[in-house]
Amino acid sequence: MEHLFKELTFSNGVKARNKFLLAPLTNMQSPDIGKLSNDEFNWLTKRAEGGFGIIMTCAMPVLKSGIGWKGQLGIYDPIHEEGHKRLNAELHRLEALSIAQIFHAGVRANIDYAGDKVGPSANLEKSARELSFAEIEKMKAAFVDCAVRAYDCNYDGIEIHAAHGYLIGQFLSSKFNKRKDVYGGSFDNRAKLLIDIIDQIKEKTSSSFLIGVRISPERFGLDTDEMITLYKILCKNKNIHFIDVSLWDSFKLVDDGPHKGKSLLKLFTDIDRGEKLLTVAGKIFSYEDIEILENNSVDFFCLGRAAILDHQFPNRLKVERSNFQPYSAPVTRSHLLREGLSETFVDYMSTWKNFVSDVA
Repeated sequence: MEHLFKELTFSNGVKARNKFLLAPLTNMQSPDIGKLSNDEFNWLTKRAEGGFGIIMTCAMPVLKSGIGWKGQLGIYDPIHEEGHKRLNAELHRLEALSIAQIFHAGVRANIDYAGDKVGPSANLEKSARELSFAEIEKMKAAFVDCAVRAYDCNYDGIEIHAAHGYLIGQFLSSKFNKRKDVYGGSFDNRAKLLIDIIDQIKEKTSSSFLIGVRISPERFGLDTDEMITLYKILCKNKNIHFIDVSLWDSFKLVDDGPHKGKSLLKLFTDIDRGEKLLTVAGKIFSYEDIEILENNSVDFFCLGRAAILDHQFPNRLKVERSNFQPYSAPVTRSHLLREGLSETFVDYMSTWKNFVSDVA
């Protein structure tokens, strides 16, 4: 168990104090035009206090048109910088690395806050229009600008969100991407936006600045074999340091198709990734879950629900060792408030099935 608390070293020499990562979680706690609220500050710093070695923000839009939900933390405007600098000062004081996750919601944008809906192609079902070629170039620049802003605000790195049906994932998907130019058609073309963003961020930031990518092998029009191809491309890309595979369920066996019955996780871990570090997310609730993943060559561990339920998960595990018993849902509102969630965040968690026990 001690190895979980040894330093984690990325290929550029950056070190995390342990192998526990706070997942990038929607929390709706920053309603003032995306400026960091005290509630979101407390939510994030409390996890650092509890022993998480790496703290990742929620997905932050790179443009106002990319806002996905009410109360979403922003990084697309200079007005957001003060909050991010304040957050990083405290996270670093608490000896945690900080990662800013950046994204654009695309056709999943919330029109009430974003004011527009765009995608790789027009989508009548989502009332979204097609991005012009010039707008795609501006989109790339927005991702790069926000990565530079994160760097200037003292984040240790960024993660580009290319999963969960958001804009970059929409470009990757043949279901959503019907373009006829260099950003559509072949899978290499559909992946061009992501690869260009990675390479341009690397050009504009320091070698000490971590760059990671979140991908997912399923849902939202993504093809598992194409995502395996993307994973191989990312493993060979010299400009990134880690890959975050969102599996929804890290222990799932593939339901159908050519990989039916195989471990979804092992479709990725069996691939040589060189110096890239791998984290995965999806139903990681206990030390036993972490042990299984570590035995399958996962380098560090992305905790979502477990971190919501217990801000002290790493610290308690380190002290209690074999006696450690994680909290499990459902829990009361008062429990979540004690764990550093605001009333707004608890209200959101109440929409998750069987998570909050005293839902009205």
